[in-house]
Amino acid sequence: MKFLKLLVIATAVLFASCGTQKKSMLYLQDAVADQPETISNQYELRIKPSDIIGIIVNSRYAELAAPFNLSTTSYHIAGQIGSNQAQGQVVDDAGFISMPVLGKIKAAGMTRSELAADIEQRLITGGHIKDPVVNIQFLNFKINVLGEVGRPGEFAINSDRVTLFDALSMAGDITDYGVKERITVIREQNGQRTIAYLDATSTDVFKSPYYYLQQNDIIIVDPDNIKQANVAVNQKGRNTFANVSSLLSLVITMTSLILTLTR
Repeated sequence: MKFLKLLVIATAVLFASCGTQKKSMLYLQDAVADQPETISNQYELRIKPSDIIGIIVNSRYAELAAPFNLSTTSYHIAGQIGSNQAQGQVVDDAGFISMPVLGKIKAAGMTRSELAADIEQRLITGGHIKDPVVNIQFLNFKINVLGEVGRPGEFAINSDRVTLFDALSMAGDITDYGVKERITVIREQNGQRTIAYLDATSTDVFKSPYYYLQQNDIIIVDPDNIKQANVAVNQKGRNTFANVSSLLSLVITMTSLILTLTR
């Protein structure tokens, strides 16, 4: 009887969700074709504490640049086995890096180009190098995608620009049971953790400050009502089977004990 009741509930949920399920299959449902829109969200990835950044100093005179390229650090790239050695600096909790000769430099809050320009200026004004060219890269930029996607996991990012749709693409897209209207993005920044909900079926997603992802962002795609109902029914069935098995085992044990005592 209980199983029949669960079956009726699951069926009701299935029919109630059919209309919304069909609608949620599409991304950006309110998009208008051939209508250019100004990109209002000016995105710049900024350096944060705990970032590992690669710093390469170049000059026409290699011997002058060499003292500034001695620092190395070991780091792990998602999806690769083992550690990798690369020129790099770990941004400390206060937001500083420590470079040979130049000492401590404030890095947190800067873009790659801003920090590169700052280091170049320090090299020039300090009389170290007249023609420095500084290149900076993020060495541990990664994101995590979880939930109803084809390939959940951790992904290494090789550029400064990654969007929500980039992340979903890397994770194998949202499954048929995933909810596109309420995608969770968890972000840690300036000592605080914030949670945002993005609707991938609406063009309003482009206006969100969470559309462009940052270091260590976590993206979660929730299952829809159909998937949740199926899980609930399966879990209830497993619990019922476990209870029956336990009861049967107890009956067998007691019967065996009674037969032993009455012999």
